[in-house]
Amino acid sequence: MKALSCFSTNMNPYRAGIELAEKLVSIKPEIIFLFPSIHYQGSSEMLDAIYDVLESDQTVLIGNTVDGFYEKNKVASVGVSALGLNSDGAVKWHLEYGDKIKEKPFEVTKSCMNNLNEKCELFPSFYFLVSDFRTDTDAIVDALNNTANGPVIGGLAADDYSFNECFIYANKQVLTNSIAILAVEGNLHFNISVANTLQPMGQPGIITNGMGTDIVSIDNIPAMKFIEKELGKPLEVVDQGNIIFKVIEEENLNQHRITGLLLPDDLARDKGVKLFAGIQKGKKVQVCLAPPEKILQDIRNIGKSLDDLPFSPVAAILVSCAGRKKVLADDIGQEVKEIMKCWPNLEALVGFPSFGEFGSLKEKDGYTKSFFHNMTFILLLIGEIQE
Repeated sequence: MKALSCFSTNMNPYRAGIELAEKLVSIKPEIIFLFPSIHYQGSSEMLDAIYDVLESDQTVLIGNTVDGFYEKNKVASVGVSALGLNSDGAVKWHLEYGDKIKEKPFEVTKSCMNNLNEKCELFPSFYFLVSDFRTDTDAIVDALNNTANGPVIGGLAADDYSFNECFIYANKQVLTNSIAILAVEGNLHFNISVANTLQPMGQPGIITNGMGTDIVSIDNIPAMKFIEKELGKPLEVVDQGNIIFKVIEEENLNQHRITGLLLPDDLARDKGVKLFAGIQKGKKVQVCLAPPEKILQDIRNIGKSLDDLPFSPVAAILVSCAGRKKVLADDIGQEVKEIMKCWPNLEALVGFPSFGEFGSLKEKDGYTKSFFHNMTFILLLIGEIQE
C-alpha cells in the first residue's frame, strides 16, 4: 500500500489544489481523502486543480469542509490536508452520495448503502462516511445498522463553529445538504479505535420532556437548570461544545452514547437545549466534561492498547470532535503528536475536527454496529496488503 499525505495553507483554492496534487501524483492515488477548512467556501476550483494535475478521472475523492485540519507535519485552523492511497489494484474504492440528507436522512443513507453493497462482490472491509451536520444523525445510524456489512467510521462536516454551512466533496462534485459514503473492498489490514473518556458531573437524570434533539426538561425541571445544578455553576458562552450528555443504557452498562449540547441564547434558556443527536424521552443522562488531560490520555491509551497490532500501519485517518479541539485551545496539535509518538514510521496521517463522529466499537470477535458520538476521538489505521 502506497500512502502519502500533504497539506497547503494557500488560500487560493486552485493554487492549494495544485500544491496537493503535485505532491500526491507521485503515487498515482486510487483514492484521495480531502479536508479543506471552511474558509475555501466549498470552492470547486480546488477539485478542478487536483484532477487537472492528476490527469485521471479514475481517482476517487471523498471529503468535507472542516474547522481546521490535521496532517502528519502540520495542524492548523485554516488550510487543507489530503491523503492519497494506492493499493496497486488490490482494493476497490466504491463511492456513493445523495442529497436531501436533512429532509430524508434515513432514506438517503439507506439508498447510498444499498447501492454500495450492490457494487461490492464481497463484504467491505469498512465504510467511511461524511455528512452535512444539519441532519438527524440518529436516522443515519438507523439506516447504517440496517444495511452495513462491516464497521463504519466517519464524521460530520463542519464550519468555524458558526453552525451556518458546510460542504461535502464527492469526486468532482461539491455538495450541500448531502452525504457521501465510501465502501472499501479488498484485502488490507485496518484497525478502528474509539476513545471518549469523560469526567461525570453530578447525578444522572431522566429526560421528562423533549423530542429528538430538543430537550426541554430533565427530572421535571428545565434542562438548563438541571445542567447548571449538576455542574455547580452557570453556563457561559465558552462552555459551548464542551458540555456532554452521556446516555446510560440500562440494558448494557458497558455501552453508552455521547452527544454534545448546543447552548440556547439568553432569551431561550427556559425553552431547553439542542443536541447534536436525539435522545428519547425517558432515557437516563449524565452531564459530563472532557478535561484536557483526559483527552490526551485517551490517545496514549489507544497506543498502549495497540502495542501488539498484527500489522505495521502506513496511514492514519483521525476524526476528532471539534469540542476536543476547543478544550485543547492552543495545544490543538497535541493529538497528532501523540499518534506520531505511537507510530513514528507512519507514512501518512490526516484528519479533521468534526461536529459529530460515526464509529463502530472494536470487540474481541469483530466490530459492533455503528454509533454516533460526540467529544470522541476515532482513529483508523491502514496497513500493508495481506499476502
